[in-house]
Amino acid sequence: MIELYNFFENNKTQLITALLARIPKDVPAYSRVARNDLKQSLEYLLEAYTDLLVTGEDDSQRTYFKFLAKVRVSQSFQVGDIIHKQLLIMATTRPMVQEKFREHPGDGLALFNKAMDVLERTTFKSCATYLEVHNQYLKSRVDEHGEYVDEENKQLGVDMSKFILFRG
Repeated sequence: MIELYNFFENNKTQLITALLARIPKDVPAYSRVARNDLKQSLEYLLEAYTDLLVTGEDDSQRTYFKFLAKVRVSQSFQVGDIIHKQLLIMATTRPMVQEKFREHPGDGLALFNKAMDVLERTTFKSCATYLEVHNQYLKSRVDEHGEYVDEENKQLGVDMSKFILFRG
């Protein structure tokens, strides 16, 4: 939807400013993140979000989310906090889009509803994509740890397949 793309491009600075004010208040975990880091993260997220919005392709989001998952896991963020930040994009954008279509000649309400439908679907797809990438990252860390333990046990001559643990 080209109108939404233009909206994001024309209002990026205003949207980032609003999100910078809102996110640390609504998601306390982000108060630990430096303002410049949060701003840069939002710029990357909005760029990838806009790509998904316009093309329907999530390649740029997956690339960014792989990095984001690694960083936020190392900072002990809960996955819900990260998803909450993404949902705030839609919540922050809604009144701005509403204002834009209120001034639109013709049936602004129908255009607003259509735009919000696209925004909601894009946001939900973005959240689902992040969860998928986050889970893949955690699985890769578990697998990596398992391989390390197996290698250490092999070097020590321990065969864990022969141990049976009973809980009583």
